Amino acid sequence: MIELNIDGNLSYSVFSNESDASSYVIEESPLGVEREDQLFDSLQFLSSSEEILVDEEYVRKTGKRKVNRNHYKEITLHFLNSKNNKIDLVFRAYNDGVAFRYVFPEKDHEKYRIVKELTGFNLPDGKAWLQPYDSITAYAPAYERNFGGPFEVGAESPEESGWCFPALFQVNDKWVLLTEADLDEHYFASHMESPTDEGLYKVTHPEEEEGFGYGTPYAESTLPWELPWRVVIIGSNIGDIVESNLVSHLSDPVAIEDTSWIKPGRASWGWWSGYIDGSDDNPAKLRRFIDFAHEMGWEYSLVDAGWNSRKGLEMEELVKYADDRDVDLLLWYNAGGPINRVDAGPRDKMFEPDIRRQEMSRISKMGIKGIKVDFFSSDKQDYIKLYRDILKDAAEYKLLVNFHGSTLPRGWSRTYPNMITYESVKGAEAYIYHTDFEKYSPLHNTTLPYTRNVVGSMDYTPVAFSEQQVPHKTSYGHELALSVVFESGIQHFPDTPQMYLSQPDAITEFLKEVPSVWDETKLLSGFPGKDVLIARKNHENWYVGFINGEPFEKEIEVKFDFLDPELEYQVLIIKDGVDKQEFSVERKFITKGNMRMIESLPYGGFVMQIKKAIVK
Repeated sequence: MIELNIDGNLSYSVFSNESDASSYVIEESPLGVEREDQLFDSLQFLSSSEEILVDEEYVRKTGKRKVNRNHYKEITLHFLNSKNNKIDLVFRAYNDGVAFRYVFPEKDHEKYRIVKELTGFNLPDGKAWLQPYDSITAYAPAYERNFGGPFEVGAESPEESGWCFPALFQVNDKWVLLTEADLDEHYFASHMESPTDEGLYKVTHPEEEEGFGYGTPYAESTLPWELPWRVVIIGSNIGDIVESNLVSHLSDPVAIEDTSWIKPGRASWGWWSGYIDGSDDNPAKLRRFIDFAHEMGWEYSLVDAGWNSRKGLEMEELVKYADDRDVDLLLWYNAGGPINRVDAGPRDKMFEPDIRRQEMSRISKMGIKGIKVDFFSSDKQDYIKLYRDILKDAAEYKLLVNFHGSTLPRGWSRTYPNMITYESVKGAEAYIYHTDFEKYSPLHNTTLPYTRNVVGSMDYTPVAFSEQQVPHKTSYGHELALSVVFESGIQHFPDTPQMYLSQPDAITEFLKEVPSVWDETKLLSGFPGKDVLIARKNHENWYVGFINGEPFEKEIEVKFDFLDPELEYQVLIIKDGVDKQEFSVERKFITKGNMRMIESLPYGGFVMQIKKAIVK
């Protein structure tokens, strides 16, 4: 429930049951907006709307659940500030959380600027799992730092710029995840300042130096003006957080009339492995990866940076080669323009609208099915507009979109289902670039399902068996399980064909069949930074993934309560072998109510593929 103080400076609090101290998940916290022309903090209450009850279903192309129920109560409160200008506060209450947004309802063609949002989240004492907001570089911010925790609520960020969304907390026997949703081109992407000593986390704007100073760190718009939702997901157990689709519920419905062409899938990808053998993505290598995608039954192959200048590479010929093998191609682009100084090409094809549309038209006619656009390096409003414009234009030309070096998911994939996945994560490429990844990857991996992957698809590029510049601490079983534990509308598998095909037949067959589209998701057990046991359903089949983030062996209890009681199932279990680079394979018959104990090595993992066998 939400409690409001509308006498003087506006504030709110959130509690789970009765409003006693032990039930608060957000204690009294400030509300308000500072526009350049005037303040909206000490407000006069005018009236409230009638309470609205909404109960609707919608279908997603990607994500943790196909069919979603959007069920909430909404109320709008109307206020005047000291200069007699209007501001509304819209509140929504769901079974798994609350959300609120500011609206300037008046009409005015003049542009107004928000220089500060006064919103804060005052957390009670407890624990937090957080990611520092990136320090500014040519490639950042891009949400590519390690998630860590548990920290004490109120702990300072190691970076002056503060903490990222989403932010996970355990307070007063509840789990709380903070984030934002329904961000559009009229606002910047927010993060949080380092908290005050009392545990107050304040919303703040991007850093002025982001993107080499291109664009304003503030927000500008004419009126009326809706700001993004501030989202508080709440659960009695951590599974309530993992399974929540609140960010999607709060975002605008689909804006594409025909979505039949939008097809999630799996992809081969040659770039990552090039850092093992020193090979560039020459035409012969790209054909090998297309052949591999065909052999595996994967839908796509990704052609990464530099394809526009590869000697002997004719893209029309490569598209035909792939088409003859029932594989569709995805192409990498540098976001370009003044927003980055990275030379990798093709660049400057996605920034200017006319050039972008011309390029999208060209490659769409050629038969290309999607684009991966990289190196955005800022959360400013100008960049948010660029993201949204790319999505709109790509939809017109029937192109899937994968954003890399990018901002966090904030609900766009509901509005534009061609928004197939985002990076905005420290993923497998960290085995190339980040010397600390060997040390921190187990904790990081076992925190992501409770944080980053809650709010949207995540292009981590899982199942990397090969050793890169940075060694693996995780086992092969752990790496294989990431294909189920991490959700992405397209799963890009980064390793070499030789590495995958050299594994036992059961592993290869599993990788051929593991889907990227899920009808249902259930967290079976786990704890942030320690381990994750998750089950996902695709049609009548279930897939279970487990990863261990701790340096000791575990025996994990798997209860099959999620299965249909009328069916018998055959389960394939692929778990750690005698060492971290070996597998052990079992096949069993099970029914609902059965239980299995599965062993995991330190930093290990396992997967299960559960298929319907016979009707009882």
